[in-house]
Amino acid sequence: MNDWPYPKWIAHRGAGALAPENTLAAFRVGAGHGYRAFECDAKLSADGVPFLLHDDTLDRTTSGLGMAGQRSWFELSQFDAGGWHGAVFAGEPMPTLAAIARYVLANGFALNIEIKPTPGEERRTGQVVAREAAQLWASQTERASPP
Repeated sequence: MNDWPYPKWIAHRGAGALAPENTLAAFRVGAGHGYRAFECDAKLSADGVPFLLHDDTLDRTTSGLGMAGQRSWFELSQFDAGGWHGAVFAGEPMPTLAAIARYVLANGFALNIEIKPTPGEERRTGQVVAREAAQLWASQTERASPP
């Protein structure tokens, strides 16, 4: 008997290499390929907003440069997080954790949140992300169903 209540496969950063990582577009692509569980990376903006990004810097996956955690959420929300992956994803923004939560909850998906703090912000990032995740999933009473 299998007591594991979650899907066996988890789409890494939304859709692996099929879409720009840690974007809503990546989650949609992953869902389109049948994934029902996702992993993402969460860090904090300078003004304390949990958002999705794997790296400490913006350089690799956005149109921005420098340390992501040193920018306000307003600044971060202006960068293109999709164009690096291809023209079809150009203009895709970095999402907040709240935006991703709304998507996965609305669709009955499971989410594994990996905390990726800016150096020196480990404790604060863990506290804020945990608190927000608890609030976002507070009404969740059912577990994801097995595959």
